Amino acid sequence: ITGMAVVTIVFAALGFMSPASRGMLLTGMVIIYLLLGTVAGYAGVYLWKTIKGTPDGWRSVAWWNACFFPGIVFVVLTFLNFLLWGSKSTGAIPISLYFILLSLWFCISVPLTLFGGFLATRAEPIQYPVRTNQIPREIPARKYPSWLLVLGAGTLPFGTLFIELFFILSSIWLGRFYYVFGFLFVVLVLLVIVCAEVSVVLTYMHLCVEDWRWWWKAFFAS
Repeated sequence: ITGMAVVTIVFAALGFMSPASRGMLLTGMVIIYLLLGTVAGYAGVYLWKTIKGTPDGWRSVAWWNACFFPGIVFVVLTFLNFLLWGSKSTGAIPISLYFILLSLWFCISVPLTLFGGFLATRAEPIQYPVRTNQIPREIPARKYPSWLLVLGAGTLPFGTLFIELFFILSSIWLGRFYYVFGFLFVVLVLLVIVCAEVSVVLTYMHLCVEDWRWWWKAFFAS
């Protein structure tokens, strides 16, 4: 998803995609998402292999990568389309487009994601500089709950994106085109940097209090 957003914004900032051309931006996003399925499968399975120490179960991880986000989008799209059909709106999506989207999903995205996961199983795993203790250490009691720290850290990435998100949603609400993709790309770069820095700081704070369960907290914070 991040790769699709970056590539789409770069192409739009360079003028290859324009919201004025009906359907060009959305079509480009779908094509880029399909082609980046290999990268998603590789990254997901490689991370699974790194954490678990073995590639066992990589097919399940690849299937989750290929079906989780598109499945949510498809369910939401179907629900909204039923509302449009019920109100007899001309903006409803025809049933033929559903079959096209399903064909693209299961004939292109899913195989590419599985292929990327297969490549990850053949890649060399990350070598840790130290040995990991097989017995989990007891985590000392903290003075403050983890969710409070995660909530406070999450305000920094949101603050980075808030102003630009306001202009984007205002353009959508007022029925206008959004053209400031160059500035949006700069905001995206800043957002990635802020998310990375927040995750590093939050992980360091958890390790200082001997909390080794840092990964999901760093993810939720950013």
